[in-house]
Amino acid sequence: MINNTLISGDYFMILPLRLLYITVIQVILTSIVIFFFVTNEYRTLSNNNLQTLKTFLLNQKKQELQNYTSLAQAAIKHTNPINTDENDKKAKQNAVENLLNQLLYNGNDGYFFAYNDEGVNIAHPKEPYRIGKSWWTLEDDSGKKIIQLLISNAKSGGGFLQYQWSKPSSQQTSDKISYSTYLDEWQWMIGTGAYLDDVNQQLGSLQQKIDQHINKTKQIILVISLSSIFIIFLLGFVINLNNKKKADQKINELGQKIVNLQEDQHQHISRELHDGIVQILVSIQYSIEATSIFLRQTKQEKPTSLADAEKNLSIAIQEVRRISHNLHPRILDELGLSSAIATLAKDFAKQTNIDISFTKPKLRKLLPNNINISLYRVVQESLINIEKHAKATHVDIDLAVKNKWLTLTITDNGVGFSGSSNNKAGPPIDSLGIGLRNLTERIEYLCGQLKVCTSNKGTTISAIIPVHVFSYYFNSETNKNNNYTNSLSAADPNNSQPLDS
Repeated sequence: MINNTLISGDYFMILPLRLLYITVIQVILTSIVIFFFVTNEYRTLSNNNLQTLKTFLLNQKKQELQNYTSLAQAAIKHTNPINTDENDKKAKQNAVENLLNQLLYNGNDGYFFAYNDEGVNIAHPKEPYRIGKSWWTLEDDSGKKIIQLLISNAKSGGGFLQYQWSKPSSQQTSDKISYSTYLDEWQWMIGTGAYLDDVNQQLGSLQQKIDQHINKTKQIILVISLSSIFIIFLLGFVINLNNKKKADQKINELGQKIVNLQEDQHQHISRELHDGIVQILVSIQYSIEATSIFLRQTKQEKPTSLADAEKNLSIAIQEVRRISHNLHPRILDELGLSSAIATLAKDFAKQTNIDISFTKPKLRKLLPNNINISLYRVVQESLINIEKHAKATHVDIDLAVKNKWLTLTITDNGVGFSGSSNNKAGPPIDSLGIGLRNLTERIEYLCGQLKVCTSNKGTTISAIIPVHVFSYYFNSETNKNNNYTNSLSAADPNNSQPLDS
């Protein structure tokens, strides 16, 4: 029955653990899926937004370049070289060059340039060394033939080209987007451009913020996951602890029921021996004594077998009474724990010639039966061990209530256990293990503790039980006695009865 209960308790403890593990695994998998899904979706959406923003900024730049180019075309429209002589054409070309050199915007980085069909530079306000020279084969770091592509876009009706060029304000190579268109009257390509480092910087700053948000999102998911796992473990721990307490409580209740059942059986057998077999043996003893009296009156000699039978019968009666008393002392039910221990100590001293002293508590009869019998068994088992192994000459038994604990202490001056570090001559501790283990279980069923301290100077066995275990019983019994006393006093004012008689 105990094994089945233990197995059942273990099963109900294992089941929440399995559910706990399944829940934790589910939380971890869900967190991983959410982690990758959210971060990937967030990054994809962010990249799309960045690309949209980049396209918007580039379109804005392109629109500005087209507007600037239209303004430049309008500014030089009046310098038409058609139907003019060579000197006049040269003068108009110089005027256009001066005008383009003066058309600056956006600080030092916004300017106009012009090239003829052979790639010869006509105007360049920021790099005048290029004027009059052919740059048809000019390439950037990526291998783009910049002048050729600009002229080709211009002849196609105007177009944009993105390439790398030195920025005047910083003298560093930067990405640049230029718009070029073709002046048919001059047979020139005219264009202007905008540097994209500010756009790239803005996009890079935004990308950095996006990365920070993604990392923060990762941290939030991680914190939520760890918090969820911690809460699940905490709840699982509380549930398992609660189940363990319930299982321990059931085991303790079952153990106490088994102990109570054993004591009930002992009490029943003791009663049967005392009230049945002993009475039969006493009746036989009376018959033998009557036979002896008859033989003595008739002056006949008592047979030896009859005398031996009478002697053996007397020994049998005493032995049965002793067995009955050891199974369950009736004095424990009639007079309480103190009187039972006192009687046990008196019989032990008479049987073993060991000096024994017993300090009685103030309350003698107001303890529950399970505590009475458990403490009595502790004294009984301890005295048996002392008689067999301790080689003691004196034993002290103290029963008292100290600091909210009911304390029973049995101390002897014997040789101790051989398991102690200071002693090699005493009995092996294993020989006392079963008895001590049974006593320990009995006391633990009562929420108490059994302690054993041994050395070559003696052994002390202490059983302590918290007062709250029997305080309800104490209070209920006190109320019963008070009610009973009050009823007697009401019936007869001169009648009174002490509480702990």
